[in-house]
Amino acid sequence: MFFGKKQSNVIKLNQNVCNADLEDNQVLFVKLADAVKSADARFEVPSTHDAIVVKGGGDIRYYPSGNYPVFDSKDEIKNWKSGMSVEITYIPKMARVLVKWGTPNRLRYRDEASNKVITVGAHGEFDLSVIVPLQFFQKVVGASREFDVNAFRKRFAETVATEFVDMFLKIVDDKKLTYDKFSANKKEIANEMGKILTGMFEKDWGLSVLNFKIADFDLHDDDMNAIEDAAAKKQRQDMLKEHLAELERLNDKEWEREKYLRQLELQDKMAYYEVLKVVKDKDLTKKEENICPNCKKECAATDKFCPVCGTRVSKEPIICPDCGKANEPLAKFCANCGKKF
Repeated sequence: MFFGKKQSNVIKLNQNVCNADLEDNQVLFVKLADAVKSADARFEVPSTHDAIVVKGGGDIRYYPSGNYPVFDSKDEIKNWKSGMSVEITYIPKMARVLVKWGTPNRLRYRDEASNKVITVGAHGEFDLSVIVPLQFFQKVVGASREFDVNAFRKRFAETVATEFVDMFLKIVDDKKLTYDKFSANKKEIANEMGKILTGMFEKDWGLSVLNFKIADFDLHDDDMNAIEDAAAKKQRQDMLKEHLAELERLNDKEWEREKYLRQLELQDKMAYYEVLKVVKDKDLTKKEENICPNCKKECAATDKFCPVCGTRVSKEPIICPDCGKANEPLAKFCANCGKKF
């Protein structure tokens, strides 16, 4: 703990009995308790600090740099002599605490490009400094007697880890980033997170977030391989659609279709065989369509007779009206009784 030293009834921030260096840039408050020894005591706030004075555990006042009397009235002096406590907390203006953070639990994220769910972790660091002394005192210092930098780091590293999920998902969604763009855009993502955290930390704790950084993202190899496989599959599907669209365009130009297929075979045999399979399946489908056996007119699937030549094209069996025998769709006579259709 730090204590003030009485010099001509003036309490100064000039002594440290805990061997902590007052020049340490990571000490965010120094609390002096039982430092007032006389009714006319004054306290000095150096230009490097602000001060919060608490009298009787309830009267809280903020003081910028300067020299002030501890007591403002005879009633305060009387209360002090009766046992009223007086605490002076010095808060440095330029001190910063480096906090290293990481996500203990990985968040689940659906990659838009592949529609695959992956897990993402991250780690990095940031600095915290006091920007609103009174807010910081009320929300962070409170009844603490000494500043514990390790407890402070742990508290706010955990806070950032908790907030990371919502911030990350919002930023990635706004910027339409896929997993393979995370690392390349980590500085931009970190800047956006820093802005969000600064507003939140200032409002809740009187702190400012500085130099928020993401050192790296943590992605599982299995997740990345699954996404890569999905991306490769989608790419081949898109290429197949392009090849088939080109063949459809060349549908009535047989020589050009053959030339296109030969070039495709030389350039990409896998794509060539995939295209051939689709083309073959389409050809088989065409053969099974409702084609008039007489004039080769392509008829609708619901047509029973060709609209051009009148030939029966229905694939439904012909039921003999005399004996009830089911005959082939193109039969001209009943196979059972010989009735002419």
